[in-house]
Amino acid sequence: MNYEKSLYQKINAVADWIIRLIVINVLMILTSLPIITLFPSLAAGYKLFYEYKEKNETKLFKSYFSFFKENFMRKVQIGFILIFVLLLGYYNVTYYVNVLQSSEELFYQIGYYITFAFLFVVLVITLYTLPIITIYPKLQLTLMMKLAFALSGKYFFRTLLLLVIHLIPFALLLTPITTLISVFMGLSIPMILSVLVHAKATDYIISLGEKHD
Repeated sequence: MNYEKSLYQKINAVADWIIRLIVINVLMILTSLPIITLFPSLAAGYKLFYEYKEKNETKLFKSYFSFFKENFMRKVQIGFILIFVLLLGYYNVTYYVNVLQSSEELFYQIGYYITFAFLFVVLVITLYTLPIITIYPKLQLTLMMKLAFALSGKYFFRTLLLLVIHLIPFALLLTPITTLISVFMGLSIPMILSVLVHAKATDYIISLGEKHD
């Protein structure tokens, strides 16, 4: 009897998480359709998963939209800056790749490696903005970027794992079956995995605030 009850509870827990993954994924997609709301959508999904990880009693729909509206314009600004810089870095890298196909001069090779390093740095900074803005939503932008960069180095191997995790949405598109999974969980799977991988970094971010209390 106890075994059946325990099994039933485990099945319910798994079902609850599957529903959460699907619903939050749909919410993030729908609220990010205007593009400029991409970062607020991701931040809301991330914070909701963080609350669930911490076992806080959080209502799904109400909490998501509450987190989405929280510091909305600031998140739009941060998202715009990150997207702009990432696109700029990507454009520069592709430019040098095309140039190097016709000319292998040292100047262009140096330019390629510099822009590639710049793009990599911006990418890893982006990976840590969500846990920072979850804990300290009003932290000054320059401090946020510096802290994100420091965390990417402090937890280097976790940073590499995060880079792999963020390839999941693209990997899911490789087969028809996984493409179907991508439709329902393409954003939420890497998001919840990021929350778990960020655990140590998040604890460290919280400890920084406690030191200044």
